Amino acid sequence: MKSFNDLMQLSLPLIAEIPKPRFLDDALIANLDDYSDAVRLCINSRLRRMSEAEIANCLGFSAPHLAKVKAGRGYLTTDQALVLQHLCSNWAIRQYDESRRQQLAEMTETPSEKLARLEAEVAELKRRRAA
Repeated sequence: MKSFNDLMQLSLPLIAEIPKPRFLDDALIANLDDYSDAVRLCINSRLRRMSEAEIANCLGFSAPHLAKVKAGRGYLTTDQALVLQHLCSNWAIRQYDESRRQQLAEMTETPSEKLARLEAEVAELKRRRAA
């Protein structure tokens, strides 16, 4: 397993040439069913055309392993996911993770927490409408 510093040494020359990651449309994220969908969206939304073999090399493994990750039969470390998102110039995996965290928080919130969250959302909508 490559360390973060090793991954950066492999990918830094490419990352320096690629636009900074951007957030993708929320509708795209809402359609993701699982982590492998997020990885595929990340790769398919890349700005710089590079082969999946190049991407895999920057992540410190082989192209067949990247295919396993895309198929839901492999995984990326947190460091590899971060590097992948920089290589692809988008935050698809981060956005997917955040949407799942939000879903979990909503499933486990108490009625008073839900009321406070909804009141905050209403206040934010009123603020936006007034602006």
